Amino acid sequence: MTNDKAFSNGVPRGDVVLIGGARFRVDGVIRQGANSRILSAHSMEGGGDSAFVIKYTPCRRDDERWDACLREIHAGRLLRRCRGILPLLGYAVRTDGAGNDGVFLLFERAECLEGARLLEREVTAMARSVIAALRCMSRKGLAHGDVKPANLYRMDGRWLLGDLGSVTEAGQPARFVSEGYCAPEALRGGPCGFRADLYSLGISCYRLLSGTLPFCPLPCAEMTEDEVHEAIGRRLSGEPIPPVPGVSDSVNRAILRMCEFSPRKRKG
Repeated sequence: MTNDKAFSNGVPRGDVVLIGGARFRVDGVIRQGANSRILSAHSMEGGGDSAFVIKYTPCRRDDERWDACLREIHAGRLLRRCRGILPLLGYAVRTDGAGNDGVFLLFERAECLEGARLLEREVTAMARSVIAALRCMSRKGLAHGDVKPANLYRMDGRWLLGDLGSVTEAGQPARFVSEGYCAPEALRGGPCGFRADLYSLGISCYRLLSGTLPFCPLPCAEMTEDEVHEAIGRRLSGEPIPPVPGVSDSVNRAILRMCEFSPRKRKG
């Protein structure tokens, strides 16, 4: 399926991955995550030059990363008709008998919003699309559990929610907690659902408009770790979140409604 040596030494350029009977050549690494690599790739079929990404997760069948891949595949299938979800185009499993197992997930190339700054109208459009996606997930009895800019995408004028490896059944605790974006009840191990995801989306909107998190006077990269944790602690303790500087009252009201401390008061 692929050249294992190239993946093991971290230089996958030129490798060929077979997914759903089609061949994709890896062009390079877009980014390296804690558990997976995001690879740029293109189709080798029919002379097309469409851009794709492959999420590659090295894992064994008995570890948590394997389970996360299976969850993402299952959720991708279940939500394939949901327009606001980054569609999973296919997947492949690698097993070579030597412990070098792994999972490849294929997606169309999309712009990740991690580190992005958006205009008010863009954030409004993104929020509407993602709220619709979260409602679709909720109707299926699912919660995303890790809404944040790194899991939000823009593709051909569409705004999409991705990375479904964190998906959990609604009402269950979140599988992963991104402290900077999670709802207070999720951090305490409480039930995750639409309202917890809505809170995380509100904090994501705040970050995409301001470049930083609530109570942070500077971008987080320019603050010390202790200063960032103090700011997050203020939010998670229930201190009212201040409006986003320089943003219209209507957009601020919408964001702060999503970020109400009490889940019952949150509106999207």
